[in-house]
Amino acid sequence: MKKLALVLALAAAGFFVTTDSTEAQGKKSGKQGTIELIESKDGKYRFSVRDGDGKYLAGSPVGHETEKEAREAAESLKTVIATAKFVSKKAATDKDK
Repeated sequence: MKKLALVLALAAAGFFVTTDSTEAQGKKSGKQGTIELIESKDGKYRFSVRDGDGKYLAGSPVGHETEKEAREAAESLKTVIATAKFVSKKAATDKDK
């Protein structure tokens, strides 16, 4: 009887672990994000990074002369983010200057 209870408990635990990981993966949209290359009114090119749901995440702070330059800047950002580490910083105060 103890073996049966143990088997049932392990099976139930396995079910919940499998269900939880599947649900967590489902919450990650599954949709692919995009990098939009945009020609702005001033004739410069910028990029916007959006997640799979279309939510804005980041963009180029300056305009680039060509679409190719904007694409290269976005590629550079992808490379940096892939290997970047988090660093916490505090805003500088007048005393710090």
